[in-house]
Amino acid sequence: MKKRVRLLTALTLLCGTILTACSGNSNGGEAAPGGDNGSAGSKGAGFSILIGKPEIAEQFEQVVGEYSKEKNVDINIIPLGSQTAYEKLSTLYASNNAPTVMMLGQEFPEMKSKLADLSDQPWVSHAQKGTLDFVTDGSKVLGMPATVEAFGFVYNKAVLDKAVGGTFDPSTVKTRDDLKALFDKVKASGVEALHVSPMDWSLGAHLTNIMFTTQSSKPEERRAFMDSLKSGQTDLSANAIFNGWVDTVDLMKEYNSAKSAPLAPTYDDGTLALANGEVGLWFMGNWAYPQLKEANPDAEYGFLPVPVSNNPEDYGNAQISVGVPQYWAIDASASTPEQQQSAKEFLNWLVSDPKGQDAYVNKFNYVPVYDNFEVKPQDMISQSVMKFMDNGQTLEWMNNLYPADGWPKMGATMQKYLSNTIDRAGLAKEFTDYWTSVK
Repeated sequence: MKKRVRLLTALTLLCGTILTACSGNSNGGEAAPGGDNGSAGSKGAGFSILIGKPEIAEQFEQVVGEYSKEKNVDINIIPLGSQTAYEKLSTLYASNNAPTVMMLGQEFPEMKSKLADLSDQPWVSHAQKGTLDFVTDGSKVLGMPATVEAFGFVYNKAVLDKAVGGTFDPSTVKTRDDLKALFDKVKASGVEALHVSPMDWSLGAHLTNIMFTTQSSKPEERRAFMDSLKSGQTDLSANAIFNGWVDTVDLMKEYNSAKSAPLAPTYDDGTLALANGEVGLWFMGNWAYPQLKEANPDAEYGFLPVPVSNNPEDYGNAQISVGVPQYWAIDASASTPEQQQSAKEFLNWLVSDPKGQDAYVNKFNYVPVYDNFEVKPQDMISQSVMKFMDNGQTLEWMNNLYPADGWPKMGATMQKYLSNTIDRAGLAKEFTDYWTSVK
């Protein structure tokens, strides 16, 4: 009897960075080891997946369904719901329902003792330089990069072309004043300049990342800054980069299309506003492209950096944040060897088989992290990201170094600042209070 994919419930939104969805329970739930997974004709043990990408939920379900049918293997998908990945995994492990495959971001350090070594997998030799650093533990590779993602100002090309009276050139925005001038031109054309989504992951993981990563072009100095926050040695209110970053946040607040009720918009509001040309720019990432395409298949998009000063030479003013948001990992503490093997086969299929590569690029709209891809992204937003990458104009995703509660805590503070509940001094104090509490 053919196996099937069981979607236990609809995938719900978290995101990006972090970002989210599903898993099954073949490790202690409905499809327990030694049970239905071993039926005649199965080419692999059934396994479960916790995926952190709600924006590709429908596409992922379709791809897994086709794979499941072709390979005759049972794959269960269960939702993340309103929890973070760490909270969900804690619940699943405590109830003996640990997923076989899971997507991990900043949760990796807490989870690594439970994970299988993937260093002997074929995809390892094809992974782009630096993409395995975060998940390498000694000689072990404990995670497989899912994709690279970027965030910054996503713009609607038609809106900006109209605003500048020709073809918009993204290289003309090099400073905060340049950005303000662009906002003014968009508003003068009769369109709102910017949409700011108030979700805590967007504000707390992505927008704050820019403040951390623009502290220095040197990785060791960026980490030293983070350590100094933890030790209480840095006075944020006197930090030039922090203040420049807040100046940019203030500019975003001023031109926010939802300025009158800044915490009211949903993720979908931003999608529709940009896709329908109701705003010129949206602070978001390329993971939004599937929804943008669905809302308006004909629209074209690109990326702009988030400048934090008025010196075009300052680090960060010409770069966008690009990184591996999440990694596929395989449980080794509760899954059977057969389940682990089936999971490895699925992950290898996704990045090596022509059908898998097609799904990766054309259905998930992922930007490949591997040098063996024959299928290349054709959409403008992915090509914009790859151009920044090819030119070396990228910023580190330091939010992957945050503690597990880092982005929710800072996201809550950013929501207060966005809604004018606290001022700049309050923002600096709440950030400082959080980081000095980190153990």
